[in-house]
This record gives sequence, C-alpha cells and structure tokens, in this order.
Amino acid sequence: MRIGCLGCLLLAVILVGLGIMVGGALVFSSSIFYLPEAPPSPEWTSADGLRAQQKILEVVRRDTLKSSRTDRIVFTEQEINAFLARHLEENARMPFSPLVVKLNPGLVVIQGSTPFKTLLRGVPFNYLADALPASRTERPVWIVIQGRVRLEHGRVRKEREFLRLEPTGFRIGTLEAGTWFLSWMLGPRLMRWPVPKVIEEVVVEEGRVTVTTQAS
Repeated sequence: MRIGCLGCLLLAVILVGLGIMVGGALVFSSSIFYLPEAPPSPEWTSADGLRAQQKILEVVRRDTLKSSRTDRIVFTEQEINAFLARHLEENARMPFSPLVVKLNPGLVVIQGSTPFKTLLRGVPFNYLADALPASRTERPVWIVIQGRVRLEHGRVRKEREFLRLEPTGFRIGTLEAGTWFLSWMLGPRLMRWPVPKVIEEVVVEEGRVTVTTQAS
C-alpha cells in the first residue's frame, strides 16, 4: 500500500471517529431536543400552493421555449410556504412538519421540526445514523436556518444552473451551531438545487421572491 493511500485511509478513520464523537455529544445533549412553540406561519391556502406550481411551470415553459413571456415572476411568502409545506412533508429525504419560511430583504429564514436523522446526511455523520437507536434518530428537533440565496451560473451554456443557500446562521433546539457544521451534517447536495438555465436572477425581498428570466 502506498504511503499516500495509507494517509487517506487514516484521514478517513479520523473523520469518521470525529464525526461519531461530535454526533454522539449532540445526541445526548438535551439542548438540541428542545421544541419551542411553532412561530406563526404566513396564512396560506391550497390556492397559494396551486399558484406556486403554476409559476414554476411557467419557468419550465420558458426554459423549453414553449412560452414567449419575459415578465418577472413573483412568488409570495404565502405561495412558498404552501408549496413547501406539502412537498417537504412528502419528501422522505427532507421531511418537515411544521415548516415556516420568512422572507426578509436578501435573507431567508427557514425553521421547523424534522427527525434528528434528517441532519445526519453528510460524511461521517451518515455512519453515526446507522449506529444509533431509532429512539434517538427519529426524535424530532427544531432547527432554524438563516441564509442568503445565490444563483450559480454555469461557465458555458451546457452547464446546469444551481440555486445555492449560503447559511449565515444555524440553530438546533437552543444550541447555536456554526454554519460550517450545518453544511458538514447535511452534505453539499441538500444546500444546492438545480434550476432551469433560463433563470437569470433571483432576488429575495420583504415577503416575496422575484425571478427574472432571460429573453427568448
């Protein structure tokens, strides 16, 4: 075995061991399992969720050149909450119930309850999730994520576009954790989502998100 390969193996073992120690400390910390009273959510109806779906469909239509519209598309806070409340509850990888999203100028605040195992996605925490009893991993935790949304443009036309959440704050229960810790626990893929290439700009404003698309 080469020295370089041995070094990589030792590094992997150290990371797994560190993850188990840090994750174990979290699991047995009562502060992370504190469940506060859910904050008031923007009042929304099923009609808000339907409007959000229609606006998403319009973005897809523009990307596939099936729509010639170029006006800005505005998603209200109510529409976003209605859409996410349904789809994240149905998503086995990221279940939230309840979920509250607040939109401030340039800033998104996401908070809600989810099983603790939802946070154990990144390496080496995924190994810890398999080793812990379900009584711990299935226990709900309340998390608050504050961050900025940034659109990543591909360097060439063929590359995909991504919408990235860059965390500026992260809390589990009453424990204030670093944003690097959030990225480490969840893994990079759950903080970055592919979006149609036709999207040119995404701006978070007070109570709404405005999406600008390219002209056909």
